[in-house]
Amino acid sequence: MEPIRTKVVGNRKRGDSPEEYLRRAQALIDQMDRLNPYPRPRGFVKKFRTYEDYEKWKAEQKNPRLW
Repeated sequence: MEPIRTKVVGNRKRGDSPEEYLRRAQALIDQMDRLNPYPRPRGFVKKFRTYEDYEKWKAEQKNPRLW
């Protein structure tokens, strides 16, 4: 009796190292920053008394990176 063989379609690609994936991700992030018309804001803390106050502030912002 012949053993059952698994059909193989195409070639399986080995994954790269985590360092390579991190390098590719950083390259994509850098490209996104160059193409994005909004500047990256400095870090800040903003406090609100109510969720409605936050929603009002968020609606007033033109830079979507702030929220």
